[in-house]
Amino acid sequence: MNPYSWWQKWKTPQGRQWLWHLFFEQWLRYLPYANWRVYFLRLAGAQIGENAFVHDVIFQNVYVNGFRNLSLGNRATIQSGCLIDLAEKVILEDDVTVSAGVYILTHEDCGAKMQKPLAQYFPPKREPVRIGRGSWLGARATILAGVTVGECAVVGAASLVNHDVPAWTVVAGVPAKEIRKIKIGESHEHRVEA
Repeated sequence: MNPYSWWQKWKTPQGRQWLWHLFFEQWLRYLPYANWRVYFLRLAGAQIGENAFVHDVIFQNVYVNGFRNLSLGNRATIQSGCLIDLAEKVILEDDVTVSAGVYILTHEDCGAKMQKPLAQYFPPKREPVRIGRGSWLGARATILAGVTVGECAVVGAASLVNHDVPAWTVVAGVPAKEIRKIKIGESHEHRVEA
């Protein structure tokens, strides 16, 4: 018997919960309005502030804790095509902007349960991710498990963030490196493209 068979899983209470979260997560993606999605995410246990928007997003590993691992501050926005891994807490503070196609991952596992050969060299890791107030994650950026992005930091498009990002800093690249500090009060005319 394959232990990963959905047919076997649904026969247990845990399996039925897993199946419910799978269907609910799929259904959420197809709601036509972001505010409807926010309403149902709150009902499912997510902590979401006022005027937050969640567009069509893929939520991974919701079977672990449902949507209780999702916390969005006031006016936080998650754009279309993002993947949010809820194996651990994902905290987006007030005024965070997550651009289209961003991946936020809270776990890394190359197949330890299935005894894949690299698992002995790369053990599973599960850690929360926190995105600080006012930060902006550029399109297609990837945030890895355990990362904290500081207040009003900017992550450039298509960057891979594998370490903490200080507040008021612009980072970009693979892996992401500091491009510059943001000077408080600096106008948009001095903006540097990352």
